[in-house]
Amino acid sequence: MALTFNGSSNTIGGLAVGGLPDGTVDADTLAAKAATAAKLGNGSVLQTVYIQKTDTFSSSSSSWVDVTGLTADITMTNSSNKVLVICHVSGLNDATTGSGLGIDRGGSFVGLPQSGYGSRQNVMGGEFYESRQDSFRVQSFTFLDTPGSGTHTYKIKAMPKSQALYINRSVSDGDSSDFCRGTSDMTLMEIAA
Repeated sequence: MALTFNGSSNTIGGLAVGGLPDGTVDADTLAAKAATAAKLGNGSVLQTVYIQKTDTFSSSSSSWVDVTGLTADITMTNSSNKVLVICHVSGLNDATTGSGLGIDRGGSFVGLPQSGYGSRQNVMGGEFYESRQDSFRVQSFTFLDTPGSGTHTYKIKAMPKSQALYINRSVSDGDSSDFCRGTSDMTLMEIAA
């Protein structure tokens, strides 16, 4: 088919796919977000959900509790894609017993070791104890999940072990420059599989 030029609509007709010389279309000529998820290669980041907790939290529960403000939803674009979960949680516990953190998805823990360890706690990140009670520690952990289709809720849970556990603050938390407050965050990234 011959090429046809329409000056009034600024279009070219009869051009076959692949008919342009290399370099004719570059990144600057593409519309923003023109490449669909299906066209991106495996390992591409398709979407990112980020939350940050700036206020404090404390608990002395003897069982797992939700850390308020560290819950996020992600809606998958494809059931076979992965979710990379990245967490940073600052805090301190007021005893040497093993407090811990875990990632919950839809009411079940994900990313925990699969085999038992006797009476030891099964956690993603743990032991916030610090002998200096005017500071805090940061626990960082990641997990690559395959949740399937739909919308999934991820949350950080804590196991205080009946001892005071503090998030984003020290134990004593004095109002002076000798004490610190911190932030915690969670990032969810859908990764093309």
